[in-house]
Amino acid sequence: MFKITILYGAIREGRLSIRAARALERALKDSGKAEVTFIDIKDYNLPVMEKRLKFMDDPPENLLTISKALDMADGIVFVTPEYNNSYSGALKNTIDYFTKEWAKKPIGIACGSNGRQGGINASNLLQLLVLALGAFPMPYKLLVPELDKSLSEDGTPQNEIMEKNLNRFVNEYLWFVEAISTQSKKS
Repeated sequence: MFKITILYGAIREGRLSIRAARALERALKDSGKAEVTFIDIKDYNLPVMEKRLKFMDDPPENLLTISKALDMADGIVFVTPEYNNSYSGALKNTIDYFTKEWAKKPIGIACGSNGRQGGINASNLLQLLVLALGAFPMPYKLLVPELDKSLSEDGTPQNEIMEKNLNRFVNEYLWFVEAISTQSKKS
């Protein structure tokens, strides 16, 4: 059983991309191969990062909670909406607090948008960020176009294509996690 942490990075009111995060959470759990920790950064109320966690003398408990979930994970999934052709600033702010937690981690990327592109620009930029963190971005990404039509509020796929893409992402991701985490444990 793999320990997977979903880091969901949208904090604005009326966010639709939480549907993608919930769909992934359910699909990963339903696989029978993953124990999932869901971190919704809206629940943590993080200020703009002024100092990385590793340099804090007395870090806030909420940062330690996130750090532990990331550190203990065999794999991580970033889920974000696309804002202005990029990922959420709140997600980037959260990511910037941490360093060692990313080392050699397999990271899946899921993006969503109200348009038909499904967050492709945000996903491409996130892959570059993952490389800069010293982690491994999974090549296959979950893109969710027209969020309000593709997934219900609880994350249930609303069409055959969305269900197929979600299942493919989960299967590819679990394979990726197994491949990377097996090698990471050897080193």
